[in-house]
Amino acid sequence: MKEEKIFEVGGVQLRVENRMLGDDGGPAVEVFAQVDGDGVQVLRFDCFRKSPHYHYDPTGKNVTRDLNPDTVGDPISWTLDQLKNHLPEMVREAGYESAAGNIDQTAVANVLPQVESIMRPEAS
Repeated sequence: MKEEKIFEVGGVQLRVENRMLGDDGGPAVEVFAQVDGDGVQVLRFDCFRKSPHYHYDPTGKNVTRDLNPDTVGDPISWTLDQLKNHLPEMVREAGYESAAGNIDQTAVANVLPQVESIMRPEAS
């Protein structure tokens, strides 16, 4: 995965890219929503090899949660499940109630096979 791919879908923008942080890194999905007319990053999922984690409101409060490797064996699958089934709730948790109400969960779910093919280039 060399460059960012952007999906405008279901009231959000999903940006899929490869991120590096020191000696760790891997595929990431940034979720942007319109807040008061501006695109704001409301969530980010970092599916890093060593320390997978996700962020609520990464450019604001930046509440980070680590993914436990004992309970989350595959961070990419976990991330795709959150995007498919829990995106509005997570956006609300990040503090963006109005943006959460604008999300079309079905439309987001429909692009996830494409998102996964970018996150797992070896599988495509």
